[in-house]
Amino acid sequence: MSTHWVRCFVPFLLASLGLPTIRAQRIYERGLELMLEDAQGRRSLLGPGFNPIPISDGRFLLIRGARMGYGEQASCERAAAKNRVVLYDTATNHESLLFDKPLAERRVGHDAACVYETADLSPSGSILYIVTPCYVTAGCLAVVDLPTGWVRYVEGAMDVYVIRGGLRGGDLVFMRRLNRKPTRDDPRLDDYAYVHARPDGSQIAIISNEDLVQVGRNAPAPILRAWLRSEHGRIFVQGEWIP
Repeated sequence: MSTHWVRCFVPFLLASLGLPTIRAQRIYERGLELMLEDAQGRRSLLGPGFNPIPISDGRFLLIRGARMGYGEQASCERAAAKNRVVLYDTATNHESLLFDKPLAERRVGHDAACVYETADLSPSGSILYIVTPCYVTAGCLAVVDLPTGWVRYVEGAMDVYVIRGGLRGGDLVFMRRLNRKPTRDDPRLDDYAYVHARPDGSQIAIISNEDLVQVGRNAPAPILRAWLRSEHGRIFVQGEWIP
């Protein structure tokens, strides 16, 4: 019996017997707030935040606070004007703080160093990845070793994702600003591409010059999706697993 057949047949069988189908819990963004939907479809408000990433059964990585970008009014001294990364446990409705320290102060100044744009967590739970807005046109990826507090920075990085499963599980995919030689037809000095990187953030290879993330939805990005399929891995993007 194939796995695909079982996945299709079980929901049909439960429905025919009048039994409820099993639904996964999820946390999603609704405006400036986070919403929890449990296995029965009941919803509850979790307060301000964004970037909900499922880490394991019932545990989600969240960025608390307002979504802020480059040049916005942030403050490391005021809780309402800074971000922090937490783990939320849906079984206990309890959240634990992972990180709330300034990042990349030398590059962006004291206040903007407490602005986190995206985040993800290694499968072991020991390495936290945070993108902070270092520049107008790009961010910096902070690779945080949680047990020691040591931080490594990757300049020009955005949209960081940890690969789950497959041959490259634990590696990273992120968009990176790359220097390019201008031509008469294209005078740009920078280009952007999704790259494959090691867990420490060091680049292995360029995957594709595509767009994966768009406002409110995911772009096709066929080359990136095909690469993930070939490695039998996936990443969590804007509320869904890719590919």
